[in-house]
Amino acid sequence: MGVKIKATTSHIDPNLDLNRDKSFHLSIQVNLDEFSFAILNLHEQKYIALEHYDIINNSSYSNLAEQIDLIINKQKLLKQNFVSTSVGIAHTFNTITPKALYEKENGKDILSFNHILLQNEIETRDWIQAIQAFNSYFIPEELERCFDKHFKNILWKHNSSILIESLIHQFKLQEGERIYISIQNKSFDVTVLESKYLKFFNSFSYRAAEDLIYYLLFTFEQLQLNPNQTPLVISGEIEENSDVYKLLYKYIRNISFAKRNPNYNYSFVLDQIKEHFYYKLLNQHLCVS
Repeated sequence: MGVKIKATTSHIDPNLDLNRDKSFHLSIQVNLDEFSFAILNLHEQKYIALEHYDIINNSSYSNLAEQIDLIINKQKLLKQNFVSTSVGIAHTFNTITPKALYEKENGKDILSFNHILLQNEIETRDWIQAIQAFNSYFIPEELERCFDKHFKNILWKHNSSILIESLIHQFKLQEGERIYISIQNKSFDVTVLESKYLKFFNSFSYRAAEDLIYYLLFTFEQLQLNPNQTPLVISGEIEENSDVYKLLYKYIRNISFAKRNPNYNYSFVLDQIKEHFYYKLLNQHLCVS
């Protein structure tokens, strides 16, 4: 079967006029099996559009770049001149290193320690101010060429950098240890914070709900946290009637969903999207501004 594109979510403010007001930021989130974007009115600090596409039956970045090229050429909203554009890359090939241990000339070696890199793959990095650490990862050159063709002065970020910065910014005043999980289609991220301090971060791949709960409970055990007491906050595109949520609810007592960042405003059209959906996409601007 060939690669297929399906727009699963589309919420665009009917009053949106990109030609009238030139002050907009474009946030893009991309993975092998998805492409999403959100548009922020910078004057009003208000999100006024969000679309998500499923990229089905895809296994390569070259095919992904071709599909994204088709989406951008078809969607007129993406053909505008934005004040700024950022891209969050959502693969799990990244390594977080404390500032004291990181040396730029050894960046690729650091990344290669945990991940197999191809010869043409170049290490890039995010500086995460909140934890005084560098996050090493690679940008697939097929995607870089694709986006450079359509947008100017792109700011790249790894999705884990966005998640960590956003959680600390939003929940730094919370007392005690809390576990935050961000759930994607085939992977999930686990972040443990104690107020503004990062205690743990890791990403896991999973196929079934049982895989996810196994890794999560293992994390509780290793960190000596009590699933009956430690709060768990969920973000990502997960429904309450899903197998994943039902298992989480069975084994963990204190569960809640993440709320949107109160520093931004949101068009009424986004009321149709649950608040914990697209958490990283809607916080991306915070981490690149």
